[in-house]
Amino acid sequence: MDNRDLASGSCSEMRKKLKLDDHEEEEVDYSRPSPADPEKEAFNALARSFIRSGVNPNTIKTPSFTKLIRLLNPNFRPTVSILEKEVLEIHQECKEKAKSFLNSFQGKLTLSYEWIVLGHGWTRDSLKGPVLQEDFVCITAHFVDDDWKVRRWILGYAGEVDVVAMDDLYVHGFRKAVQGFEIEGKVSTLLLPNDEGFDEETLGGFRRGLEERGDSSIAPPVFLVYCCADLFRLMVHDVFRELSGKLLEDLRMIVGWGKCSSENWHLWVSNLQRAVDMKNEDEFSKDEIYDDYDKPSDEEWVKIETFSRLVGCMYKVAVELFEGGYSTSNVYFYLLAELKVMLEKELEGAGSDYFRCNAKWMLKRFDKYWDHMFLVLATASVLDPRFKMKYLEFYCSKKIDNDEGSKAETVLGYLRSLYARYAASDICQKPICPVAKVDSKEEGENDDGGGEEEDHDELQDGEEDYDDEQEGENEEDSDEELGEGEEDCEDDEEEEYDEEEDGEEKYDSDSSEEAEREARKNREKKPDACKDFAFFQEFLKFEGSSPRECGESELDAYLKEPVMEWNKDFKAVDWWREEGHKYPVLSRVARDILSIPISRATSYHAYGMDRREPPAFVVSLEAEVANAMMCSKKWLRL
Repeated sequence: MDNRDLASGSCSEMRKKLKLDDHEEEEVDYSRPSPADPEKEAFNALARSFIRSGVNPNTIKTPSFTKLIRLLNPNFRPTVSILEKEVLEIHQECKEKAKSFLNSFQGKLTLSYEWIVLGHGWTRDSLKGPVLQEDFVCITAHFVDDDWKVRRWILGYAGEVDVVAMDDLYVHGFRKAVQGFEIEGKVSTLLLPNDEGFDEETLGGFRRGLEERGDSSIAPPVFLVYCCADLFRLMVHDVFRELSGKLLEDLRMIVGWGKCSSENWHLWVSNLQRAVDMKNEDEFSKDEIYDDYDKPSDEEWVKIETFSRLVGCMYKVAVELFEGGYSTSNVYFYLLAELKVMLEKELEGAGSDYFRCNAKWMLKRFDKYWDHMFLVLATASVLDPRFKMKYLEFYCSKKIDNDEGSKAETVLGYLRSLYARYAASDICQKPICPVAKVDSKEEGENDDGGGEEEDHDELQDGEEDYDDEQEGENEEDSDEELGEGEEDCEDDEEEEYDEEEDGEEKYDSDSSEEAEREARKNREKKPDACKDFAFFQEFLKFEGSSPRECGESELDAYLKEPVMEWNKDFKAVDWWREEGHKYPVLSRVARDILSIPISRATSYHAYGMDRREPPAFVVSLEAEVANAMMCSKKWLRL
């Protein structure tokens, strides 16, 4: 055989002539890529880069981008249509991988619903292209994977136009995600906005459908939980709406706090408290410079002081919940109990009918939330080894609610029932091992307040969300694309990203390593606020009840052991990861309970006074492309 034979023969003929014994050498693929493959590869890389960074495909039409491409490769002429087609293909490919992972995942999922609306603020003002979509429904899956990292994946980012029937408005997004990913038996919780329509009446049928399709030997009833950050937003709004625009402008002028257009309520707390402090020190009368300014009347000062005191209580608790990373569900019970006690003390010391009326209204809204969420929050608190049953028993001993004594027994009874369901399953007898990890190359979201969130995103959303960019927020993903074999860039937020959060996920760019390091540094510097929480200090002195009669189960052994010494930086998810071999069944229960996100927003996005806005690049995209880009971001490294 001469060289002409090789030159004229096909690739397959060459392989036949040169093929060695199968046992001696593996067959090599000599096929060459077609001339179109390099361009296809370039479009794929460009599309992945745009997805990861949240860049509108129309960017390629800008003069600066066109010039850059021509300098790099004069023969490469990208078009928007081809790039969008590549985005959709990447999304379909990644979706199949995400679907496969979720189907094989042995833990439980929480699905969250968020309505994201383009407002009239800075996002709209910064838009450079046409607005094709203003409203989005973001459906996100939250879970703790087998590496004990808090994950937040957007499963759907659809425009409101996709919802064809108003009576299906609250269920459509959930149903589409559940059916599209075939996760009917995986969902244990639905995280909802605090809107009137999201209740048992509208979601009851869908929830019962999930329960019927789940593993009846393990799956308990599906929880309906409500976003804590959303609750805070509504409570603040109840008081803030009493402050007129003219009053706020007058205060801005005399106090000098800059623009009077902040959309974050924690800044209003700071500014209005500053005005109250100046009034109490009589600064407006001492200095003639204030004589030419309009100052609040006595009635208006009552409104300002009411806002400062009531919302100031909320802010003290919000700092612990939302700042410094994604908070897992175990920390909400004691912090919200502290807020309840603070508000009740403020009500007792009310000095005016106006203050009393607002305090009662705020407590009424809070108590409705507290009663609905009590079982979930208290169960998660028991699974925190710093508390176990001790904090719940302490709270009930104070007779803050009616039928306090029975609440502790109800929570313990529920936890025993839940544990028995898991213990009856063969798969739960083994410790959680990192065999079904999401991917060694996937980015993190946000610090999960226990374990690492990929962030919580959103964050958080680490979370973590938020953190986080909380998926979808106006944050940018700072991660660089990793090649095969490289380690992931962990966060977190969150996220959370926030999320930032998914629409956000504005998180909350907790998803980058730099942001996570900064968040941890801030947590280390921040003093333990619990030292100033009077109710919590009482708990630390509480001796608790006498030891219970315990059986031989893991739950009994866990409850029998002494609680851990208080540590503000403790991470429950980290603890259960380390103790998994000691508590193989109970650790699975803990993972599924601690993975329930109590707040959709994390970080400073939790202080928003209105619904979150979508990232600017999304509103000028067609609905299908917008959904593909928002969903695929977290799946690219699967």
